[in-house]
Amino acid sequence: MRMAKKSVEAPPLGVAPRILIVRLSALGDTLMTTPIAQALRESFPNAHIGWVVESRCADVIEGNPYIDRVHRWDKTLSGLISVVREIRRESYEVALDVQGLLKSAVIPWLARIPYRVGFIDARENAFCLFTHPLPSPPPASFVSGRNLQLLEALGIPIDPSRHRLYFPLNDFNRQTARLKLASFGLEPKRFVVLAPATTRPQKHWLEERWSRLAERLCKDLEMPSVLLGGPSDKTLLERIAERCSTPLPIICDLSLKDAVAVIELASALVGPDSFPIHAALAVGTPAVALFGPNDPFRFKAESGITVLEHDLPCRPCRRRPTCGGAFTCMALITVDEVLEAVEKAVSQAKI
Repeated sequence: MRMAKKSVEAPPLGVAPRILIVRLSALGDTLMTTPIAQALRESFPNAHIGWVVESRCADVIEGNPYIDRVHRWDKTLSGLISVVREIRRESYEVALDVQGLLKSAVIPWLARIPYRVGFIDARENAFCLFTHPLPSPPPASFVSGRNLQLLEALGIPIDPSRHRLYFPLNDFNRQTARLKLASFGLEPKRFVVLAPATTRPQKHWLEERWSRLAERLCKDLEMPSVLLGGPSDKTLLERIAERCSTPLPIICDLSLKDAVAVIELASALVGPDSFPIHAALAVGTPAVALFGPNDPFRFKAESGITVLEHDLPCRPCRRRPTCGGAFTCMALITVDEVLEAVEKAVSQAKI
């Protein structure tokens, strides 16, 4: 366990503080913030812990046992006014801005929360709205990274080996997932989830390789697979399935929670650097993560994730590719190495 010396800049926290976590988006980042709630609850069992989040990401935390209140913002001006009033009525004493953007900093500021905490390197000059801007932390080697480091900077004990990602699922979600899988003749823990979609083209693996991977999983490992995504991913998933010579079911009509339940029931998941990889880590499903433009150093310490990457002088480019759309970093990842990683991950999970 690691514990930092208490910062002189830390706001006062009593035995039952009223704390608001501010992480509005995105899905994966919201999920990676959940260890904060567990760490806070352990340090302050009697605290009232709230969380403000954009409505589209609320399913990530709705039902989390460490959270007392979820405040949804629909990203409209009227919604902003409404959620600020709602937060103000809760009389929070401390706001922890994990996101570090102007849109996240302005909400606790408008809600008049007395102590507003965040790192001084927050973007868009958001630190100007903090009452307690904290020094920037060193790079973290664990997946929840800066999120837990914010607590550490306040002198709150953190333990990355215990304070883990948490995605709330219930029996209804799992039953819905089982029924969907059964409709394709798939049994729990006897299939692989392929989650190819991501919001940035530089993270995409070649579509034909997803098709070849599904064929090889079926032929070489006798392991069926399923394409998983959301409604907006349907066209992409259909193109991949059409190229495949073996049956390749598509699931893109489930709620977020039900889709994560499908991931929980899988033998393994393959995907680029996107939310399904984070979800697999949260529910304990082995994952093979295909990394290109981003640096996966925080994931390499996670026992449940196998990272595949190829070093190039242009990496990491993140949101600013310099390859003219070639995306060589992703193109270098072969079907053979993904297949080998899946086989190893599945066999290790059975031990």
